[in-house]
Amino acid sequence: MITPHYDGHRWRIQTRKDGKRYSFSCSIPGAKGRKECIRLYEQWYYGEATGEKTVNQVCKEFLDDVRARKGDNAPAVELYDRHIRLYIASQCGQKKMCKMTLKDWQSVLNNAQGQNKALSEKTIKTLRGVIMSIIKFGYEDYQCEMPRGKLYIPHGHWIKEKEILQKDDVRRLLEPSDLFYWPVFAFGVLTGMRPGEILGIKTSDISDDFTRLYIKRSVSARNQITEGKNANAKRMIPICTLASQILKDTIERNEILNLHTEWVFCSFDGSMGNQSTMRNQWAKLKQERGLPGTVYSLRHTFISLMKNVMPEQMIKDIVGHSVSMTTFETYGHIYDNETREAAQIIDLTLGDKLGDTLSTSDGQ
Repeated sequence: MITPHYDGHRWRIQTRKDGKRYSFSCSIPGAKGRKECIRLYEQWYYGEATGEKTVNQVCKEFLDDVRARKGDNAPAVELYDRHIRLYIASQCGQKKMCKMTLKDWQSVLNNAQGQNKALSEKTIKTLRGVIMSIIKFGYEDYQCEMPRGKLYIPHGHWIKEKEILQKDDVRRLLEPSDLFYWPVFAFGVLTGMRPGEILGIKTSDISDDFTRLYIKRSVSARNQITEGKNANAKRMIPICTLASQILKDTIERNEILNLHTEWVFCSFDGSMGNQSTMRNQWAKLKQERGLPGTVYSLRHTFISLMKNVMPEQMIKDIVGHSVSMTTFETYGHIYDNETREAAQIIDLTLGDKLGDTLSTSDGQ
């Protein structure tokens, strides 16, 4: 490795290539100047070797790297690809990566627009994360420098309110229905699980006494099996009395229909449950019973029901939030001796708020 020399006034690197002499210098004293001198040399040296790539070229190589690390069907691949196509490539795709400044990347955020309305704050924050991942990848490929500053979330983006079902809504939801996917919705509001996680449940994931459930997989919107949304998606959760009964009844229904399936909340033919069909059936149930929200609102409803009666960390462990979420400071797993306590808290809470429905459903 070439080492810069300090002549009392500046750091300097001198080298030759193809018969030509090149010199790189920096007048900043101390370690900062030495580092800057090396940076200038490496930028020239590796830039000469690899060529200056456009933002589109770096993004393509970045996506190839994500596919190699996470798999072609990983949710991250789809997320990165969508944000690059919609917001990055259209604005600066043909620009040289090495010419992109912090101001240029900020303009990408400022100018990002939805088709018919402003993007949500969550989407803009996700886009910022995608941009920083691309910059880091480009930096490691000697195509750019890390920005000396931060990207800000521009004003004017709407914040989506989390929809939850009220007490009467939950009562109407838990009334049995002939809809094939009704058990999915009832189970969702009783456990706080993500819709894809519910569709991914197999009979082998349930403990023998139906008090614990081991979440090992999720079904994506494209009906592909994934490992879940984040590192905490794989977890064990307690099953309350009513949720346990729904599991038993659903498995019995599948046997009566001769579906011969390992999937608890399967599709009509016994195959893995389908997200599209699930959403269609939710739309029917919403119309029949005047319910608000989406299937994901059932998860928010569970958290809302439990937030004042259950320790915060216990809720976090049950719903499988990631450490990076703003509601998290630490993360711990639910151990076997805590599952019974959590299930009892859920039973008591549901009994207090939904007493009539609960008592008619569990035989009390």
